[in-house]
Amino acid sequence: MTGLFLPVTDDSDGRATGNEQMSAGTELRKVLSQHLTPFIADLEELVFRHGYLRVFAATVATLGSVGLLGEVLGMEWLRTTFASIAGGLFVIASAISFAGTHKLRTQAQHSEELLHRYADALASRTRKPIAVQEWMQEVTIEDNGDAFCRRVLVLHEANDNIPRYLSVNLVYYGTTPMTERARRLVQCKAFHAGIEDIDQKTRANATSIWSTSANGKPKLDIYIHLGTIVQEGDVVTVEWTWPKYSVDLMSGTEPESFDVMFRKEISKFEHRVIFRNVKRDSAFVVRNQGAQGLRRLRQGKDVIVEFSAANPKMSQYMGFIADYSPDS
Repeated sequence: MTGLFLPVTDDSDGRATGNEQMSAGTELRKVLSQHLTPFIADLEELVFRHGYLRVFAATVATLGSVGLLGEVLGMEWLRTTFASIAGGLFVIASAISFAGTHKLRTQAQHSEELLHRYADALASRTRKPIAVQEWMQEVTIEDNGDAFCRRVLVLHEANDNIPRYLSVNLVYYGTTPMTERARRLVQCKAFHAGIEDIDQKTRANATSIWSTSANGKPKLDIYIHLGTIVQEGDVVTVEWTWPKYSVDLMSGTEPESFDVMFRKEISKFEHRVIFRNVKRDSAFVVRNQGAQGLRRLRQGKDVIVEFSAANPKMSQYMGFIADYSPDS
């Protein structure tokens, strides 16, 4: 009987045993691949279609139902078996969700970096870089530090059948580190309108990438793709929604800078910042940092700080520093 369990071997050197073992391992991997790959693919599709939270909720519901059924029927094996299976499915679905999301983010970031690099290189070869007539920005800071920024740019004509883009950015000056999750919460939209129908603005194609400013602060760069036709007086509007952008300032932790700096010629600009629900004027201090025509206004519970200039100097920071002590 023992001989029935002996492997078939070559009498000369025994190499057939190793080959048989390797063949068995190969066959096993092939079988597992054939059966597990479609299963994993189905799970990945499930997570993609329904989302991680729904898959998580369904798994928790399954675990609870199986556990309850096992308690009622007194079937320990049922509770243990199905709970183990459901737990395994949950772990697999979680891994798929995380890996898939991370992969998509990495691919998108790589594509945008590539696109922006080529856009910057091609911009130097165009006959006439796109120019901005007017630059207007309004930033609203809520009392919890959330910020909403709207920037309006009036453009000069650029009709030479060359694809045009406009790059803008917003810098974060807070001390609280910008985590990956905090960056994902920042939303940005861009719109394009003609001078004759400013109210009929359409969404513009835009891509974004995180970088670092000259002073080491996190910066969100936006590239707005305008196509081959830009008419005189076209208006581009960019809107940011940035949670906790000024939380350090509004909580009284530390002052914050609000400034602008232009690297291209601009006919005129206006900058306006609205601070919501400032308790007392004496608790809010504004110090000028090279801004022309700096004005501070009180409107109800809000403090408004604005400045503007015509033909501002390039590569020169202009703005102010705000300091708020809500509990003083």
